[in-house]
Amino acid sequence: MSKASSSSEWENIQGFDRTKGEYIRLDGDAWLADHHIREEGKKRGERNQPGSDEKLPDEMYNKIQNWVQKRALDCKEEVSKYIQDELRLLHDLRSHWENENPKIVIDTLVEQRCQDLQSNTDQSVSDLDEKRAEFKEAALDLKSFRQKHQLSRVADYPSSKSAHLLWVGALAIIETFVGANLLGSVSRGGVIEGWMVAGILTAVNIGLGILAGQMWRFTHHELGLVKLFAYILGAISTMLSLSWNVLAGHFRDVYVLAEKTNKLETVDTAFATAWGKTLESPLPWESLPSAALALVGIFVFTMTAYKSYTADDPFPGYGAKHRNTKKLRESYQNYLNNSLAELESVHKKAIVEINEIKSRYEIDRATWESTHDKLRTVDNQYPMNLRQYNKDLICLLAAYRDANLAARTVEPPPFFDIEPTIDEDALQPVKFELPNPPEWGDIPAEAGTSSERVRKTYAELRTRYQMLDSVDDYRTEDAA
Repeated sequence: MSKASSSSEWENIQGFDRTKGEYIRLDGDAWLADHHIREEGKKRGERNQPGSDEKLPDEMYNKIQNWVQKRALDCKEEVSKYIQDELRLLHDLRSHWENENPKIVIDTLVEQRCQDLQSNTDQSVSDLDEKRAEFKEAALDLKSFRQKHQLSRVADYPSSKSAHLLWVGALAIIETFVGANLLGSVSRGGVIEGWMVAGILTAVNIGLGILAGQMWRFTHHELGLVKLFAYILGAISTMLSLSWNVLAGHFRDVYVLAEKTNKLETVDTAFATAWGKTLESPLPWESLPSAALALVGIFVFTMTAYKSYTADDPFPGYGAKHRNTKKLRESYQNYLNNSLAELESVHKKAIVEINEIKSRYEIDRATWESTHDKLRTVDNQYPMNLRQYNKDLICLLAAYRDANLAARTVEPPPFFDIEPTIDEDALQPVKFELPNPPEWGDIPAEAGTSSERVRKTYAELRTRYQMLDSVDDYRTEDAA
């Protein structure tokens, strides 16, 4: 029921709501009150004019009749527009499902996705065969290496060799900083020369430390000649480091002495003088800072040698082979996992696409049936609704007439005796034909069959990976 406010214009009251597809009934009592129809009839009657002087309907009488007439025509126009819009929707749905056969669409989609699954599997399995062969070769090489060198333990090395060797860089910075401060204050060239000489001292200590650490590793070799050579080189590098740092302490002593005697030494002559003092009397040094310079260098050499030794497995070559095998194993496993994930993704995508077609079919079919029902309802209710307009007209005019007559004492106007009616054209329903539904077919069953085919193909292809799922037969931790 529509309720008009007192400020509403007569023509703004609609008789059909296109958004809801529903007829809007007139609230006669509200309309009489809001538009003061009884009051207007009473005022007109109080003029008490003879009926012979009012042969034609007055303004209010005509206004009521014209408004109801217009409302009926507007209602028919709105109903017509509504029906055309809904029919257009039905024709579009029919055209869509006739041009796009869902069974063919599903069959084509399934065929393409099964081909995608097959091609992805073929490529992945081929790549995995190569990676597995490469890993197997490396694992067998590692096993042979263990047997050859009688290694029953797992390779021992840091999880991150680069992070382990960062300590060497840190030690180099520490020694250079300490040496620059201890030498810069007494050298002829000041801070710049101090940093330069400290850098040379550090570079030699780091180099000798790395060499000594590597030689200590070769002392684990099973060949006696290799062990002997490693012991000799390790001892030489250690002696050289000790001599180098003793020389460094005396080098600073020479700088200190030259500063006291005002006989400034160049770097070359200072090293030559320090070398002579080292040969004459290696220990002790002249000052505590000089001793600190030498001890820091020895400490850096020792720590560098230790880090060089522990940066890889003690047995030469064992760590490299173990890392390579482990890397190939991880690469194989990651590729296998990614291949399975991609296969699963294609499988799920196909199922989703099939279900989308099924859902669109179900929605469109429900829309078709709902639209059919709404059009039938609107069409069936049209005659009853339009007959109501005649009742509305009679009701409104009767209220106006009764109020008018109640206020009169003379004969009523003759037009009150005329029975009002709505234009016959407005009372005729809208003519239309409901289109026949498209050939829907049994899309849910087709979608179910297609989904099952995709799942079966996926399951069959997934079994091809089962023989590749494990590489435990060639674990890097296997004993010889």
